[in-house]
Amino acid sequence: MKKIFFIAIAVFGLTATSCSEELMETYAPGALVEETAIQTADDLQLFLNNTYNGLTSRSQAEFVSIFTDEVGIGFENGGQGVNDDYVFFLNPQSAGPDNIWAVNYFTIARANRILQLADKLKPTTTADINKINKIRAEALVLRAYCHLTIQSYFTTDMKNPTALAGIISNKIYGIDDNDYPRNTNAEFYAFIHNDLNQAITIFNGLPVTAFSSIYASKTFAQGLKARAYTYAGDYTNAETWANTVITSSGLSLATYATYPSVFLTETNAINVEVIFKLKRTNTQNAQASNLHNAWYNGAPSIAGAPWFEVSRALFNKLNTSDTRYRTLVNPNSVIDPNYATSVDVRNSDRLLINKHGGTLTVGAAPWAGTGTNGNNNDIKVMRLSEMYLIRAEARVAAADLTGAATALKVIRDSRYTTAQALPILTDATAAWKAILDERRIEFAFEGYRFIDIKRLGTLANSGIDRNPSDYQSATANYPAGNPVNLPLNSYKWALPIPNSETNVNSAVQQNPGY
Repeated sequence: MKKIFFIAIAVFGLTATSCSEELMETYAPGALVEETAIQTADDLQLFLNNTYNGLTSRSQAEFVSIFTDEVGIGFENGGQGVNDDYVFFLNPQSAGPDNIWAVNYFTIARANRILQLADKLKPTTTADINKINKIRAEALVLRAYCHLTIQSYFTTDMKNPTALAGIISNKIYGIDDNDYPRNTNAEFYAFIHNDLNQAITIFNGLPVTAFSSIYASKTFAQGLKARAYTYAGDYTNAETWANTVITSSGLSLATYATYPSVFLTETNAINVEVIFKLKRTNTQNAQASNLHNAWYNGAPSIAGAPWFEVSRALFNKLNTSDTRYRTLVNPNSVIDPNYATSVDVRNSDRLLINKHGGTLTVGAAPWAGTGTNGNNNDIKVMRLSEMYLIRAEARVAAADLTGAATALKVIRDSRYTTAQALPILTDATAAWKAILDERRIEFAFEGYRFIDIKRLGTLANSGIDRNPSDYQSATANYPAGNPVNLPLNSYKWALPIPNSETNVNSAVQQNPGY
């Protein structure tokens, strides 16, 4: 019987983004015989482009921001999140973990298909040979990224080589081929680094092309190696790869002037800040998938019916001279200096989320919207600042607190208009706390906070941080959202294996507590 594969028309459609970021033509809907669907390098490129599109999910940024301490309840909240994520409710039916699991394994399945098809095609020109090899390298990087994402959310301890991660997926599975146990972290890390090493080798053999942040590049592969080694606690290798990206990528940190353009208008220069992002086009604009609509019913503005706002605890950590303040907090916010004693803090203290797609101008409309063919933001997956923060972690692990402070200062200098004082780190705990706090501000609403607390919280002696006004005020009274209900030793720092997996896989092991 001929193999059949369905091109997921019903889920994501088959529009694809080209190098010029224009929509390319699509395949006809339906089920295609594999040999008919993918016959050339260009066909395979279309399939890869569609694989990128399938990964453009806001699920991580949305779940993490609500479950941790990045948001407070918005003045237009009609019950969104207050009975589950905001009050730390998790079980195998929870949407957040299920979305993270499904989106990443869906992408892995497509990457596996691409790798198999790349081996079957018989290119006859040098251009096609290089194109197929580049596609193969990108698929390997995407597969590694998705495995690392699964591992970080679902393992109980990223630094324990024998702890369970997810299920390594490196082949195309038959329809009834379901029963697989979870692999260990050691197996996951070995698999991830093998994929990344193969990809880097392939990239090294290709003609040099201009860098693009919308494709899984050699630089992204190197950054993923730094991230994976950091997660494993191997800071020697983590620092080596972070330094490689810093010194050889050709990228620079965004400045005070250019940082907002990364998140508000997507107009930053190609060599500024962003290592990899998932590109979204205007034709993809939809409330169900726009990044800003994770927190707003409409556009990111006071008229956009915010379900969630910047949490008071996060707001209180921001410095108004820091460009991240104006990027995170909408200028049309209503800031109540007496919020702690307000009888209606939900309406008197409106801290509007500006990141992503907001504005820097009071009274101005936001850049992003929900209208047909309207602006909507790309999803940032890796930025250069992460490499400097990995360097800072590595310096603390090496007992070099001055080196850690220097790495933090590099980021702060780029986010202010003037050079900043060298942070004073009195001991290792204070250093880990400074790094965790810096990551909280730098990566707010990008999906980092859950993993950051999970792996750094104990070292920093710092966990979920919510202001009482966000969970026990007269108009925002959610006592289950008290941070004491999610201590650092909670089993919930390892997400539940979703029912969508356990219902069909009798061999998979559920995490403790669920």
